Amino acid sequence: MKALRKIHSGEGGVRLCEVEIPVPAEDEIRVKVAYVGICGTDMHIIEDEYQADMPVTMGHEFSGIVDAVGTGVSNYQLGDRVTAMTVGYACGKCRPCRQGNELKCNHRKSIGTHMDGAMAQYVVVKADRAFHIPEGVSMKTAALTEPVSCCARSVIEVSAVSAGDYVYVSGPGVMGQLVAQLAHIAGAYVTVGGTDRDHERLKLAKELGADVVVDVTEEDIEKRALEITHGEGFDVVYECAGVRASTDTCLQVLRKMGQYVQVCLFGKVFPFNMDAALIGEKHIVNSFAADRSSFEITLRLLEAGRLRLENFVTAVYPLEQWKQAVEAVRRKAGYKILLQPNPDCGGE
Repeated sequence: MKALRKIHSGEGGVRLCEVEIPVPAEDEIRVKVAYVGICGTDMHIIEDEYQADMPVTMGHEFSGIVDAVGTGVSNYQLGDRVTAMTVGYACGKCRPCRQGNELKCNHRKSIGTHMDGAMAQYVVVKADRAFHIPEGVSMKTAALTEPVSCCARSVIEVSAVSAGDYVYVSGPGVMGQLVAQLAHIAGAYVTVGGTDRDHERLKLAKELGADVVVDVTEEDIEKRALEITHGEGFDVVYECAGVRASTDTCLQVLRKMGQYVQVCLFGKVFPFNMDAALIGEKHIVNSFAADRSSFEITLRLLEAGRLRLENFVTAVYPLEQWKQAVEAVRRKAGYKILLQPNPDCGGE
């Protein structure tokens, strides 16, 4: 089968390879991949900014159809439409595992990073980490389950957002748009901020439920924040841009004793104004990846039609055209770029 693999660091380190079709173990299922998204983490791996256990097949945002079932699996059948968690292995013995948090297992291995992932025609996953795709949810939409779940964890499970809170989302990319929708569902009054390059994205954010959108390059964001929040500052801010200027803005507009939530990876080290957080006793929390409960929340919201994701699949490329797809992501051409390893699999 064809698989897009990170072979080594440096130039030419990513290649489309021919590898053996994997065979599922007793507790696993094999999935014929319909669509797989190119995530920011994948880009960091490609650019040698995020450590992977090479060689490895990349990709963890996917949808597909069950193609083979391990002998010990009873809750999946051939032809079932599925997606799966990123956590491919957890030890079950360390403190996070004992507390029921496989996501933070001290020995965790993730598909697409430490174990072969879904940028391939087939991927093998543990059956107990897979999920049925609800009826009425397309395969393209289902490929976004993982990034939506990451945002659901940030907003619903990790942050302190409450109905009526003033929320600021920095960065109207796909993660920021998803966070804004989820904060709106939670009952917050949502402001989304972007730059002069984001006018179309800010327009979409407004269409999808944001109460206010702000171009921080044209408006005094600190003054605007005080106007929106009646002089108090935002209760919760979500950093979804992954750039230093965005962190500075988030700290500026957050009220004293408010909550700063880091959602996106930066891929590099840079100074952070900790004194501004300290003096204002601004609470900093982080949210990375998605847990089992995050997927369950997301799939329930998708089944109920509470999330609007139809705008976020910008383009679909055959797996063989991965270089063009990666370049589209680099150009920030739209929102989510999908690869399609099996054109005959799964329809829309």
